[in-house]
Amino acid sequence: MNIMERASRGLQWLSSFRIPPDIKERAMKDTGWADGLRGIAAVFVVSSHVVICYARILIPPCCAPSSSTPLLFQRPVFRLVASGHSWVAIFFILMGFVNALKPLQLVRSGEVDKALQKLASSSFSRIFRLVLPATAATTISWLICNLGLYSISAQSDAYWLHENTPAPSPDWSSAFVDLFHGLTATWVFGDQNPYDQPQWALVYLLEGSVMIISGLSLVATMTPRWRTVTLYLLAYWSLNWSRMLGDPWTGLCCFLGISLGELSLSDIPMAMAPYSPYLSPPMIFLSLFLMSYPGSFVESASWSTWLRDFATSYFPINTLDATDRIYGSLGGVLLVAGIIISPHARWSLSRPPLLWLGKVSFAIYLLHGIFLRTIFARLLHLGQSRVITSGQGEDGHAILVERYPLPNPFQRFLATVVMGFCVGVASYFWTLKLEPLFAKITSKLEGIVAGKVQPIEAKSNGSTILPLRKD
Repeated sequence: MNIMERASRGLQWLSSFRIPPDIKERAMKDTGWADGLRGIAAVFVVSSHVVICYARILIPPCCAPSSSTPLLFQRPVFRLVASGHSWVAIFFILMGFVNALKPLQLVRSGEVDKALQKLASSSFSRIFRLVLPATAATTISWLICNLGLYSISAQSDAYWLHENTPAPSPDWSSAFVDLFHGLTATWVFGDQNPYDQPQWALVYLLEGSVMIISGLSLVATMTPRWRTVTLYLLAYWSLNWSRMLGDPWTGLCCFLGISLGELSLSDIPMAMAPYSPYLSPPMIFLSLFLMSYPGSFVESASWSTWLRDFATSYFPINTLDATDRIYGSLGGVLLVAGIIISPHARWSLSRPPLLWLGKVSFAIYLLHGIFLRTIFARLLHLGQSRVITSGQGEDGHAILVERYPLPNPFQRFLATVVMGFCVGVASYFWTLKLEPLFAKITSKLEGIVAGKVQPIEAKSNGSTILPLRKD
């Protein structure tokens, strides 16, 4: 085959990715891609926990024992299956982006009062739309734990399982006290919910919600230019807050997420769309490269060492204690920016399977820990007996423990696939049945605190009446 024939085939292959002009125009107006990206982020958070279970060799960027060459999934971009911290940053960025769109649209049309009213109402509802599902998930996990259904997970040699599986309470009276501690631990800094480790991020999502509402209220009356400048200043200022609180750079992600919302409503994306086939791919690749920065063993690969040295030279000194999260956050911002200017990327992320994933993404995040410690753990160790292996005591010294060993690759694969299917089904029904209930409760509570609904009152005969709406 000569060069001309190869070039012709290459052009035919590229032409198969062309999108009709009308679909491009719709894609540039649609924001459904944000749901698709959120769904992908949820899946990769789950994959990072699976990696910590039985593929910890992928955590360093290089290399396998007795080898000087990294494995495929230790290399940049591919190793995103183990970079859960970067995908959590996507949640914060998209939260700022999505929650800013409607208020910014109102502000741009001159309806500042409506924008402020919407922010005021969303500030209350946002709290309970986080608290109610988290409370339900914690209670389910607490009940499963105290029924003894986490026993295999607690005795597994899979690192994430045995490190994040709580022991049952000694009795039910103590169990209710432990449940209260678990419920409150989710919403305080520095503590951790023992029944659902992934809920560590929820207090920072709540913190980010407050930042978004406060930031939008501050910039609502500004022009787009000054609004953007102010948001950049807030993002930079928030680096100090993040270091003091120990959060995963919440302010940086949320304020820059709002800035991306401002960008998407401007004329810039439409003007850049014709050039996006040349600009967006390198932007997205660079963003994924930055998001691949490891959280440990940085010095084991030349590319991660170079990124660390670059950060040491040019990043603010107060960010260097969590360089992985800074790179994950900046990479996530660049990723969203690359998507915003590209109709192809927007269209690809708006496909029905990804939209479905985005719809159930919060449920996936809440429920996957439960399924990892039950169905996944049981399938992972099906037919196995415990063996004596080395472990670590509470004082840090090596001890001998009796655990279920990691099985062969096929059994790991089977356990992962079945767990993923179960998480997907459970997340679908959670979103279908429970989320509307949480929304209804939130609406009732919002009506009560806003004075639109009277609290339940007692009749003269001692029975209760339903809440009444004021005229």
